[in-house]
Amino acid sequence: MARTKHLDFDEGADSSRFVTALARGLDVLACFHVDEKWLTNAEIASRTGLPKPTVVRMAYTLCVLGYLRQSHESGKYALGDSVAALGITMVSNLKLRRIARPYMQDLANRYDISVSLGIRNGLSVLYVENCRSGAPLSLGLDLGARIPIAETAMGHALLAVMEPRERERLLAEICKDEGEQRWPQVLQTINAGCAHWRARGFTVVVRDWQTDIVGVGAAIRQPDGRVIAFNAGGAASKFPRELLEQEVGPQLARMVKGLESFVRSDEV
Repeated sequence: MARTKHLDFDEGADSSRFVTALARGLDVLACFHVDEKWLTNAEIASRTGLPKPTVVRMAYTLCVLGYLRQSHESGKYALGDSVAALGITMVSNLKLRRIARPYMQDLANRYDISVSLGIRNGLSVLYVENCRSGAPLSLGLDLGARIPIAETAMGHALLAVMEPRERERLLAEICKDEGEQRWPQVLQTINAGCAHWRARGFTVVVRDWQTDIVGVGAAIRQPDGRVIAFNAGGAASKFPRELLEQEVGPQLARMVKGLESFVRSDEV
């Protein structure tokens, strides 16, 4: 769903400085997901809510600039090399990712579990680092994968440490996306996750997003307000809730606590 649909200028944002055309172009780029290389004009229009003629113009401009490329055979669009260059630059400049990796790998090896680091991307958490063990069934999502904030331990941890006003804005966006019928149950789960974080320093989700996967989450808020979230996930059959609560969760929380000293600067 288009990011611009959820914008609220009542919370300090200056609508007079907002460039709608640019936002629409970025919405087009945000349509593409991992393992989903090509999209048609109609698919982009459906996901952004933009008229098809607008999508055609946006896509043409993005192709000229190298942010999209078009198949001569099918007419479909894929992300271009300019997007890859931006992504590589951003991830390479994320200092905490490099600092955290050896600690993440140690935790992954200790429990045969996948340990990941992510940042917010709309209503999702975007994976920017992932350390895996040799376990046959783990949360083996690749870099660039997105998982829903509302239904995951990592997402609940992110919400738990956000600044209150920013959290309320994000919850309002999630409410619009989930719909009135599902929202009370989703909010109850989120609130339970945030309460668990306040009590234990980590969150737990069991079989909520993927039926065979369970996980724990923790997060750090940087001085500039950006939140970096971590999770450790694996097969539900291998990680009963007792193990998550007594060992994996506390270990993840201690790891994240130890990394907090590295985020005192907003240049991390």
